[in-house]
Amino acid sequence: MMVDLDQFKENFKKVRGKTIAIVYVFEGDNSSGFKHFFMWKSNVLTKWMNAVQELHCMPLILDVRTFVDKAINKTLPYIDYVLNMNSGTYDLSSLALVPATCSSIGVPCIPCNAVSVVTGESKLLSNLIANSIGIKVPQVLDSKNENGIFRPMNLGNSLGVKRGFDCRGNVGIYQEFIEGYDITTPVAYNALTQKMELLPTVVFLPHTEDTNWFFGEEAKTTQAGYVMRTVCLDKETQNKYIELTETLSIQSFCRIDARVKCMENGFYHDPINKTVSFDDVYFVEINTMPTIRENNSFCFSFDAVDPEHIFYSLIKAQEAEMGEININSFLLASSMLSFIKTTH
Repeated sequence: MMVDLDQFKENFKKVRGKTIAIVYVFEGDNSSGFKHFFMWKSNVLTKWMNAVQELHCMPLILDVRTFVDKAINKTLPYIDYVLNMNSGTYDLSSLALVPATCSSIGVPCIPCNAVSVVTGESKLLSNLIANSIGIKVPQVLDSKNENGIFRPMNLGNSLGVKRGFDCRGNVGIYQEFIEGYDITTPVAYNALTQKMELLPTVVFLPHTEDTNWFFGEEAKTTQAGYVMRTVCLDKETQNKYIELTETLSIQSFCRIDARVKCMENGFYHDPINKTVSFDDVYFVEINTMPTIRENNSFCFSFDAVDPEHIFYSLIKAQEAEMGEININSFLLASSMLSFIKTTH
């Protein structure tokens, strides 16, 4: 149901003045990928802290151990929301800790709950769920087959992703490598339509124009060797993506990654305003706790919203309430509004 601007303004007033706990990675951790995330930590934290303040809310900064300890001992100060940044560098066993703790104390967790983390961040479960609703997934291969790609079961940031069967002690899935291009689609709650909607889809085009290239750990770390462009998904793909977020009970924001099968006519060498066919889309993963950092695909997608896009009116409505906004303040406000819808 579409809400009018007066109702939106009333709802927006409810997000102001809240206390938001920003819970970040385990302090002093040395698990796989921590160094990878640590390089971003102050930049990422600062962006979210600024977003909290731009919404006239109060930030409370805690590492995971402190947050859980205080929650167990009932010494947490009053908080309205938790922004969970314990993401991207851990085995799945610890990723659900923050949202599970939030559930036990009755505080909404952004971006998702424990069930969404466990099911979405597991490569095996998310592939099974995507396949069950009709989204194609790459074929599982025998380890002796050389035309595959190995993905660790539940590590983020493409840690340990390798061509060929190269598990290096990690548990994971080994699937057919789809020759083509990587695409990623941010999904967020639209407070005007009151449902999850797709932001513009981003395609990663390597400078080499090599359809065997994939958006791996090195490219994510260096942000080099490729350019980002936007493409359009056909209606069937859009509908299936929304169905996937609903199946995983995601109500704030997430990101869906896929591989687009190469087309012989050079379709993706000039992708602007082109449409990706559902028949060419192969699911890779859904990131239920995506890292938002400067110049990454979420930012690029947000900046690509034009007056014809479904999110344009919402962005303008938020700007009218708080002045200039960015991807962090947009997502934070939208997420808080999604909980207001479900609790009032």
